[in-house]
Amino acid sequence: MDKAQIQLAVIVTGIAIAVIGIGLHLSVPGVTRSGYPVFVGGNDYAVESIELTLGSSEYSFGIEFMGPEQTPKEYFSVYLLDSNQFTEWNSGTPIDEVSAPIQFIGDNRAIYETSFTSSFDLYVVIFNFDDAEAIWTYYYAALPSLFYPFLVIGFSGVFIALCGFGWRLSGWKRYLVAGVSVNLVLFFVRIFTLSTYSLGLPDIFLELIHVELYNDYQFFYLSWVPNLLEGAWPYSAEMFYYLYPPLWIYTVAILGCVPSWLPGLPLLLFNVAPGIPVYKIVLNLSEDERRSIYAMLVYLLNPITLFYGSFMLLNPTPYVFFVACSFCLTLEGKSDLSIVTIAVATLYKQLAVVFFPILAIAYIKKEKEFSYGHMLKTFLRCTTIYAGILLVVSLPFLIVNAEQYLNQMIFWNTGIYERLVVFIPDLWMPVHLGSFFLWIGAPTWLTDTIAFLLVNYIFLALSGIVVYGLYATFKPDSDSTKDNEGRYRKIIAKGLLWGFIAVLCVQLFYPRGAYKFYLLALVPFLAILFDYKNLDFHEALPYRFEKHHLLPIVLSWAVFLCFRFVYFWLLAAWGIFYFWKGGELHRISRLPNWRS
Repeated sequence: MDKAQIQLAVIVTGIAIAVIGIGLHLSVPGVTRSGYPVFVGGNDYAVESIELTLGSSEYSFGIEFMGPEQTPKEYFSVYLLDSNQFTEWNSGTPIDEVSAPIQFIGDNRAIYETSFTSSFDLYVVIFNFDDAEAIWTYYYAALPSLFYPFLVIGFSGVFIALCGFGWRLSGWKRYLVAGVSVNLVLFFVRIFTLSTYSLGLPDIFLELIHVELYNDYQFFYLSWVPNLLEGAWPYSAEMFYYLYPPLWIYTVAILGCVPSWLPGLPLLLFNVAPGIPVYKIVLNLSEDERRSIYAMLVYLLNPITLFYGSFMLLNPTPYVFFVACSFCLTLEGKSDLSIVTIAVATLYKQLAVVFFPILAIAYIKKEKEFSYGHMLKTFLRCTTIYAGILLVVSLPFLIVNAEQYLNQMIFWNTGIYERLVVFIPDLWMPVHLGSFFLWIGAPTWLTDTIAFLLVNYIFLALSGIVVYGLYATFKPDSDSTKDNEGRYRKIIAKGLLWGFIAVLCVQLFYPRGAYKFYLLALVPFLAILFDYKNLDFHEALPYRFEKHHLLPIVLSWAVFLCFRFVYFWLLAAWGIFYFWKGGELHRISRLPNWRS
């Protein structure tokens, strides 16, 4: 056999093992689900049913209950009853005579584990002896004994096939396969953590090093997806706290939820896919494949991509992919399609709207000479395409319940002023611009002023004026562009810089505050702009690696590991540095009437 035949044999063998292993894995499905929320009235009880309809294999079953942290455990009792016990209790037998309560392992947690070999129903009964209503959640996993062995076989085949593809392919595709493989390893490890709610991180990651590895996947997604598949409407009570546009939940649910890692697969694919438009953008701007490959690897191997996207499977990944694609399409001159793509991105996450003006301005600047009438006509065209797509997709949800849909899409940020003027150290609380000053005990007049400017969107509005205004006034130097194509590349390069700064502005000035995983939207831009000495891609020399090219990776790790009430300053310094290196301070000084 020659080399090509061996490579093909490795690929085919890997695919065969993957199909057999994953096929067997899916034939003995394990069920993992979150029950959130369970509202228990004051001095009352709540009952939740769990129907376990599975195969004949031996299953291990574990369930974890979590209640309000601020209420002592003495105010609650939690019982887990089978169908016979539940019938007996309903017949009038005191519940303590039917079953013993589950023992708490903390003020708000209780765990129960058992095994079974047949399908049956369980009933969760939670008693609340406090006067105030309490919100509980539970998380359970029923896994067959062969669940993990078959999974290991299947993923072993996937990795063998990827090794074969990496060996067979060349150039940027080989590096793409390598980067995807690293992300897939983290996804594979993540599957083993889905049997319990908590990752069990050491205290240092909760008290000093704030990596913010939130369990939204277990807590929210494995509640929303099963409920949606059982007929729940996305913006109904069964989808509690679902605040994303409609495309997100339907995409995540497309493969089902059994086994529990299937909803995460689309999120993983969307997380690694931006590596391709990142590569294409840099290749188009620099015409240097080595530079393009390095940019792609900066994206794929960035800690934010790896841990928030591929490991924790957090929500921004679909919209980040479409944002990256929209800039790629704009650079290729497909302006209408880029507006369609950014509209699709907005239907995955509302924050994508900040990129629409940048793309519209780039569309307007596509022609070297244009009039104000052309500007207005082009902007109206972009707005019509963008708003039309949003309206068409939103129409069914507006018809069913317009008020609920708009409240959860747009107005849910209202009424948060009280959270902006009081320091809340809890890790579930997003960090906002005033958090640092509240943490150090700054004067009330300062923290109140910051809160006022945040909650009224004044900071965001001012940053929008700066970002969009300066981009709109940008003109490439006449001596740096010999043709319209070169001029347009300079315009897009500057648009990418302003996209980078726009993400930082949203992170810093978003009224509700932000989590570190929101920075998934920053990674494509920092990967493309990894060389701060060549932000406008003016150098046409063959790419050679230099130490300063590591800056985005170093800063990404610093942000990822940084104390959460401090990292905003690091982001601000990063943005100001790029603003300076991009020549914007020098350009502002030359604007008409700047000194007058």
